[in-house]
Amino acid sequence: DIHYLIRMAPGVQTPEETLKLGSGSCRDSAWLLVQLLRHMGLAARFVSGYLIQLTPDVKSLDGPSGTEVDFTDLHAWCEVYLPGAGWIGLDPTSGLLAGEGHLPLACTPQPASAAPIEGLMDKAEVEFSHEMKITRIFESPRVTQPYTEEQWAEVLALGEQVDQSLLAGDVRLTMGGEPTFVATENRDAAEWNTDALGPTKRGLATELVHKLRQRYGQGGFLHFGQGKWYPGEQLPRWALSIHWRADGQPCWQDPGLFADERVAHHYTPQDAQRFIAALATELGVSSAHIKPAYEDTWYYLWRERRLPVNVDPFDSRLDDELERARLHRVFAQGLDREVGYLLPLQARDPSTDCESTTTWQSGPWFVRDERLYLMPGDSAMGWRLPLDSLPWSAATDRNVLIAQDPYAPRAPLSQGQVINRVTAPPQTTVVSQRREATSLTTSPAIQAPERFTSDKQTVRTALCVEIRDPRRANGPVALKDATTDANAQGVLYVFMPPLA
Repeated sequence: DIHYLIRMAPGVQTPEETLKLGSGSCRDSAWLLVQLLRHMGLAARFVSGYLIQLTPDVKSLDGPSGTEVDFTDLHAWCEVYLPGAGWIGLDPTSGLLAGEGHLPLACTPQPASAAPIEGLMDKAEVEFSHEMKITRIFESPRVTQPYTEEQWAEVLALGEQVDQSLLAGDVRLTMGGEPTFVATENRDAAEWNTDALGPTKRGLATELVHKLRQRYGQGGFLHFGQGKWYPGEQLPRWALSIHWRADGQPCWQDPGLFADERVAHHYTPQDAQRFIAALATELGVSSAHIKPAYEDTWYYLWRERRLPVNVDPFDSRLDDELERARLHRVFAQGLDREVGYLLPLQARDPSTDCESTTTWQSGPWFVRDERLYLMPGDSAMGWRLPLDSLPWSAATDRNVLIAQDPYAPRAPLSQGQVINRVTAPPQTTVVSQRREATSLTTSPAIQAPERFTSDKQTVRTALCVEIRDPRRANGPVALKDATTDANAQGVLYVFMPPLA
């Protein structure tokens, strides 16, 4: 052990002197530790600065409680470089790691280099003094030093004043935030503590949302979409929502049409094609505008060529778990398989055609490739549409969706059966508003825009129908089973376009 003493003599003892004497100042102990660390093959340096020690709020029950008064003084310690952690401060005088009370002024290889002044001087009659003290500018209340009775009385008085002001202005406050649900079984699993996804989270959420709809949202419809996107995560979280009318009128008639993800379904892309064609007929738009969508063949062939030579796409051994699962899924299902189908669709303003209700409008999508290739990724196809590949249009020629003011007056919602809405655009088939009407009129088809000519006709939003295995929502670990033919499942999902 090295005994600490206040040594006023200038300079620093050599490590041999400190070991022989068994005592030394903070400078001597710091230089001794620097040399010991260097002999062990670690980079170390001498640090000179200030040490601040504050009186603790609570006395220690076992061991010394520390200083009785706040003080600061010159001090010296050492720093060692640890790969991956950087420079770590070690204070051999106290036997502790350097903390927030250690304020470094100079870090040098040799103690002499840390001196603020060096050189020679003649004898001179000099008188000087110095003073170091600490003043606490602000004392924030804390557990060990809470509010005083007077301070707490002032807080309550201010709260009463705020309440009176809110009451006078008829201001209503609501509490935000979200309830956090945790499974009653296996609650220590990673999916309930650290991981965004897991093997049981989606299934339990589906069960909960059906129970909540039965209890609170009778006549409402379910929406399976995206939620928050947290920093550091590649994809947004999924979110299951229930939408119903506050006046009690049903906005969805048959809840049996909602697919239960907990039950195995085996729909195919052919089912998606038949569904979207029937939907186009029901909406009164031409099914000729339906387009199949594919994974980007060229991207995944390029990605395959960049894999290490001793792996294959089905077992790529990539560090990125999501990328590894994505490659396995894409190559397992085949690059020539349709991901889903899209129908360009937008709501047409009734004022433009003197219609009594909103009608639907569709049209062709012109892209450079013969096929419509989606952006690479794992999200639903509606989030991966190549909208940048659609014909260019000037800003003045675009239909911009402007969100309605939530406080703007609105007409009452319709009641009873859903009104059949059909389209009446010049480029599509026009069907009479009455369902029993049979007369059809067809307008000339839209042609691809000429080069450098602003496109004014393309419908830039689309409804998508995709067959997806619901287990993909459980994360990349579940994708291996989801892409196996023997275990493959398929639920038909409809991606709704933005509607004004």
